[in-house]
Amino acid sequence: MNHRFLQSILSLIVIIPIILSGCSNSEVSKEKRNNPTISNSKSSEVNAKETHETKSPSPSEEVPKIINANMKLLSATIAKNVDGDTVDINLNGKIEKVRMLCVDTPETHHPRLGVQPFGPEASDYTKKILSVGTKVEIEPGIGEGRDKYGRLLAYIYVDGKMFNEMLLEQGLARVAYIYAPNTQYVDEFYAIQKKAQKKGVGIWSIENYAQEDGYNTDNAKETDKKVADSETSAGTTSGSNYQNNPSDDQETNLDCKGKIKGNANSHIYHVPGGSYYASTTDNIVWFCSEKEAQDEGYRKSKR
Repeated sequence: MNHRFLQSILSLIVIIPIILSGCSNSEVSKEKRNNPTISNSKSSEVNAKETHETKSPSPSEEVPKIINANMKLLSATIAKNVDGDTVDINLNGKIEKVRMLCVDTPETHHPRLGVQPFGPEASDYTKKILSVGTKVEIEPGIGEGRDKYGRLLAYIYVDGKMFNEMLLEQGLARVAYIYAPNTQYVDEFYAIQKKAQKKGVGIWSIENYAQEDGYNTDNAKETDKKVADSETSAGTTSGSNYQNNPSDDQETNLDCKGKIKGNANSHIYHVPGGSYYASTTDNIVWFCSEKEAQDEGYRKSKR
C-alpha cells in the first residue's frame, strides 16, 4: 500500500512540470501569434546596433560645412568671372561685383603686376566652381558691406560650403585684409591656411612667395608695403571703410589715371571733356579705354 502510494506521488512530480511547461509554451506561442514583434525583438536590437555601427562615418570622412540656418543669406546667380577672388553676380535682377572677404588670390591681368604665380590657377578654379549660371548664396559683410570701389564685400556659398574657404584649402589664396567688424571667420580661415601651408600646395609650394603683406614677385612686396603704409597714415584701415591694397585689383589701374573715369557707385564712366568729368571725384575707377570700362559693366555718360 505504501509502496503504491509513493509511486503515485513520484509520477505526479514528474508529470506536473511537463504540463506546466506545455501551458507556458502554449501561452508564449499564442502571444507570438498575436504580436509577432516579440519573437524578433532581440534580433531586431542586434540588427539595429549592427546597422548603426555600419553607417557611422569613419574619422577620415570630411563632412561638408552646413550653412547656419540663422545666417542672413541672399540667393544669387554667377553672371561673370573676373578673377580668383572677384565675380559678378545677378542679385534680384541687378548685376553686382562681389569681392570675397578676407582672402586674396594672386593677380592674372594687373596693369603693373602682370600675371603672378598661381593667379591663372586661382582664376580657373573659380571659373570651374563658380561658373556662369551657378546658383550661389551670398553673406554680405557687416557694416556698409562695400569697399571704396562700390563692390559688395561678401562670403560666397556654393552647395552649402563657403567658397572663400575652398580657395584657402586649395592653396590658391592667402588670408588677407582682415578688418573689424568682419572677423567672425578669421580663426577658421587661418586654421585652413595652416593646413595648406603644411601640405605645400599652390602658393605655399614657392618659398617665401605668399607674405602677410602680399605676394613677393618682381618687387611687389616692397611696393605693397609702401602702399600699405600710405593707407595706414591716411586712416583707411578698419570698420566699414574696408580698403583693398591698390596693387591688388585691376580696377585701381593707376597707370591709366587721367583717362577714362568711372564712378563705382553709378557704374557710369566719363571721358575727358565730358560735362561731369571734372566733378566726378568720389569712388573713382580708372580705365585705359572705353572698351575696358564697358567690359566691366560701365555705361558712358550721356553728357
